[in-house]
Amino acid sequence: MLDKGYSLPRVVERDSYAGIRDRIVALARAKGLRCDWAETGKRQRFLLLWDAEGRVAARAIVPLYPGETPYLVSALEQGLAHLFGDDWLEG
Repeated sequence: MLDKGYSLPRVVERDSYAGIRDRIVALARAKGLRCDWAETGKRQRFLLLWDAEGRVAARAIVPLYPGETPYLVSALEQGLAHLFGDDWLEG
């Protein structure tokens, strides 16, 4: 269940950084995880997902231009599947 008025985007465009980011944030909040983002370059962001006890639950690279790097989007989807389930990006 989501709280504080957050809702999951129904359709996530795989070539939209904002759509992917919003989906991750909504799913993380629904699971009680905190997102930390760090700029690692002009083309990607590093993501850490923390659980309530302060442990890193997952880490991932999120491409800023996913349309240009679909292989990174696939790797991101597979890398977070253990937290959010298979095909979490598909909605």
